Amino acid sequence: MRINTKDVFYLALGIILCSVGYTFFLVPGKISTGGIAGISMVLHHLFKTPFGIVLIVLNVPLLIISIKMFGTLFVVRTLVSIFLIGFLSDLLTYLKFLIFEGNQLLATLYGGVILGIGLGFIFKGKGSTGGSDIIGRLINRYTSISIGTSIFIVDSIVIGLTGIVFKSYELILYSYLSLYLSSKMIDLVLEGQDYAKGVFIFTNKPEKISDEIMNKLRRGVSGFEGKGMYSKENKTVLYCVVARRELSILNKIIEEIDRDAFVVVENVYEVMGKGFPRR
Repeated sequence: MRINTKDVFYLALGIILCSVGYTFFLVPGKISTGGIAGISMVLHHLFKTPFGIVLIVLNVPLLIISIKMFGTLFVVRTLVSIFLIGFLSDLLTYLKFLIFEGNQLLATLYGGVILGIGLGFIFKGKGSTGGSDIIGRLINRYTSISIGTSIFIVDSIVIGLTGIVFKSYELILYSYLSLYLSSKMIDLVLEGQDYAKGVFIFTNKPEKISDEIMNKLRRGVSGFEGKGMYSKENKTVLYCVVARRELSILNKIIEEIDRDAFVVVENVYEVMGKGFPRR
């Protein structure tokens, strides 16, 4: 398998930035980003456990459970990203002079922005950090709750527990602010301001691809009859709309089934209907 140096660069940069955001700002400021990282931060302050090690340990069972859903390659990539973020986060704690000790609002702003940019680069490099993303997809698989809503519920529960443990309503507000900032930075790094992606798929295997999209992403797919003017062949053209974070998974599905498929991706600025929030 050929290694894409650009993906490796994005992953490395994203891992470094995520580790910096956690170690120097969010963890010392007790600012939760929800998910497994938020739980790891709480345990770190309560029991003095290393944040990075706990992050790794808590993610491993989730990844094992999700192997059948996402495939071995995705799980391995995610595990590598989590391990490196956890290892580097604990390593950076030795640079005590760089740990931010100002007020929590500034820690929230700096940490949320840096973490979001880091996550954006990891996603851009076709990586993942597990955590609430995996939990959200697991919830979606066995319920009618959308992935986005599932992730929000998981993050909200963890943020709420953070405020209860530390007995601070301010921390809940700061944590939501950090979560909002990081999500916006992810959007900016990945695609700018567009909302979702509309994908046209020209393939000789429309049934297999559409089935995989509906089963794995829970997105609707429409089929149109088309004709290639060069080949003079009739083909079924598939069209679906996915969230930005799902585009890499969609590309993987298409590549595994039909490497010769012709794919056109367009920016979608507003989507209303099942699976997408109404504005």
